[in-house]
Amino acid sequence: MPRQFFTRISRQFRQKTDHPWYLKPFDYLLAHPVYFSTSRRGIGGALWVGLFIGMLPVPAHTFLAIVGALLLRVNVPVAAISTWITNPVTVVPIFYFNYKLGAMLLDIPPEVMPHDISLHWVMAELGLRWRPLVYGSLLMAVSLSSTVYLLISAVWHFVTMRRYRSRHSRAVGSIKGGKPRPGNQSD
Repeated sequence: MPRQFFTRISRQFRQKTDHPWYLKPFDYLLAHPVYFSTSRRGIGGALWVGLFIGMLPVPAHTFLAIVGALLLRVNVPVAAISTWITNPVTVVPIFYFNYKLGAMLLDIPPEVMPHDISLHWVMAELGLRWRPLVYGSLLMAVSLSSTVYLLISAVWHFVTMRRYRSRHSRAVGSIKGGKPRPGNQSD
């Protein structure tokens, strides 16, 4: 179960009291259980923050996700890790798709990629084409992060209700004297 995994990891981290020197100013935050919570809100909100920031064309995704998670009081490690949706392998296709989406919605003809891409070309074109990239990235960030948040909430609710019903049916079965026999079922 993912919840058991996150609970075990966060419990191990919170039990550590000797942090490195650079984490000493943050001892209060590291000891606070809400920042390592494995609740539906903690995990879903952390994924929302991380995916939202990860889809934006800004530097320091992980740092911004940690700050956002601290401000929104959601799971910090999940928020930091979920920004890695944009990594060296996926950053070009994601931002190219965001640019094409933004150019299509703003009715701007998209620029054709040349065969020999140079830093000079990227800087010159970025100055001209930043608006479709930012617009497409914001649209994708909101839609992807919100979809994942709603999906996580729905799955979490479904699993919780299934576990509750299973526990409830076992409790009712034990009150009646054990499991009902196959030939003797009553409604």
